[in-house]
Amino acid sequence: MCGIAGIVGPGAEQHRHRVDRMLAALVHRGPDEEGVWDGPGAVLGIRRLAIVDPEHGHQPVTDPPAGVVVVANGEIYGHRAVRAAIPDHPYRSGSDIEVIPALHRRHGADFVAHVPGTFALALWEEGPQRLTLARDRFGERPLYWARAGDLLVFASEPQALAASGLVELEVETRVLAHVLRQGYVPSGSCIWRGMHSLRHASLLRIEVGGEPHVERWWTPPEVVPDGGTRSDPVAWFREALDQAVQEQLVADVAVGTFLSGGIDSSTVSALAARHHPRINGFAFDMPVDSELPFARAVADRHGIDLHVFRPDGVDLVEALHDVGRTWGEPLGDSSTLPTMLLSRFVRQHVTVALTGDGADELLGGYLCWARGMLDPADPIRTGESVATRRWWRRGPTEPHLPAGPAVARRFADFRSYFGPEELSALGVPAVTGDDIDLAAYQRGTADDISRFDLDHYLPGDILVKTDRASMAASLEVRAPFLDPAVAEGCLRLPARWKADATTEKLLLREAFGELLPPEVVHRPKQGFGSPMGRWLADPQVAELVRQELASPDAPVAELLDPAVLRSYAEGTDQRTWTLLAVALWWRHHRPGAAPA
Repeated sequence: MCGIAGIVGPGAEQHRHRVDRMLAALVHRGPDEEGVWDGPGAVLGIRRLAIVDPEHGHQPVTDPPAGVVVVANGEIYGHRAVRAAIPDHPYRSGSDIEVIPALHRRHGADFVAHVPGTFALALWEEGPQRLTLARDRFGERPLYWARAGDLLVFASEPQALAASGLVELEVETRVLAHVLRQGYVPSGSCIWRGMHSLRHASLLRIEVGGEPHVERWWTPPEVVPDGGTRSDPVAWFREALDQAVQEQLVADVAVGTFLSGGIDSSTVSALAARHHPRINGFAFDMPVDSELPFARAVADRHGIDLHVFRPDGVDLVEALHDVGRTWGEPLGDSSTLPTMLLSRFVRQHVTVALTGDGADELLGGYLCWARGMLDPADPIRTGESVATRRWWRRGPTEPHLPAGPAVARRFADFRSYFGPEELSALGVPAVTGDDIDLAAYQRGTADDISRFDLDHYLPGDILVKTDRASMAASLEVRAPFLDPAVAEGCLRLPARWKADATTEKLLLREAFGELLPPEVVHRPKQGFGSPMGRWLADPQVAELVRQELASPDAPVAELLDPAVLRSYAEGTDQRTWTLLAVALWWRHHRPGAAPA
């Protein structure tokens, strides 16, 4: 993982000092070294976290005969296979990023579709003076951009764009409303007006003097009734996930795993232990809601050296301020705090950690909470077709529910913490689920729920949380479930391989259940959350909430109606937590705020 930044456009080479400032704002993402390339029309820079070939794998990577320069944040897990397939390229190191110019030579403008792994990259072509920005399929690595006159500015985090001095900081109130409503900035948006997050699976191209063009370079494959001609999806899944874990264990630094005790991280950890004996696993002993017994059972079975973080003595108020400083945009997910604390602990032992992110979206995990979107017994299904009701009476033996957009429409409001009237009262637009484009979710099946979260909740919340928390500690996190071969194969499988009327993640349990203790395989989903209510009730945190939401001098009153804010100051639910997250973010990132 790294941090990248740059400026392209007429006379961009005169702005190297601005790129230097942007890189200074990204040191946490890449503490090992800095690299900058400049030439007519472009300046590209990087802060590097050295993982593969630490001694020689410097960036920017250049291909002088082709006139190509690359900076990239990410890991190209399949880079050895690319090298073998393109052996005549003049490689100069063992860096995984060095295969990107080789792929560009071979595939031209379509090179992004052939880049394996996870990435946010910038590729500059000196001849046509053309920049390509691109993000991976699921948005594991962030990338922001903005126009500043004739210049285009890009960086891994919005704070770095702000550090350029070329972008005004003004809150986009409609995005703020979405943050309050759902807890996160929508994928492809930014909290600052004029800044943009390049959407996952998308690329941007611009030539000096021209206008940027953004397009999707990848879309999820459709469901195939037979799972893509696979006669045995279980055998395929066992092989594909194991291969992904093997590839993501490759590093020239110490590697470990997050081991929460849930089935996702437990499976990844068990597979990692096959190929990396005595691998380090890391668990969070959450007060009252601890999953530690399950994590210990997995560690004991597979010879994993388990390290346990206990939040004893943590200053919750200071930690919450740290979250406000760390996240360049507000995020209302209460698990940001434990994820940040755990990442700091993990970084004391390893530089890379594997996680179970992505399994819920690909394998129907969220149906444990959203099953009512489909169940005709639930009142919200009033008016559903007779055919749909018959499907549920028969049970999950058919590959599809009857087609229709109703499932996605209901699910678009599933994680909604503020209604339109409440948003209006706070002084922001009254956004609802009706503001979300649902054109891609017309199946009327459980697949709509998974694919909705794959486009929204995963890149907007889960992966942002993981990226910011880990990168603040200079820790690289990898997600084997999001390996392209694994993810695309899961997406092609019919819903019957993922969930039935009572159980989720059927394929995962069938394929890897024998690896895990029975109590892990059969336990209900818990999720990596936090004791939000207890934390908000803590006297010191409660006083912080009053200071940030009820005080007439609170900075957040510049954004939201102070009289209405006060009504939430004594709450202990998600609404109060989200408002506190917004308030602390604004305190530390508003124009004129003291440097973090």
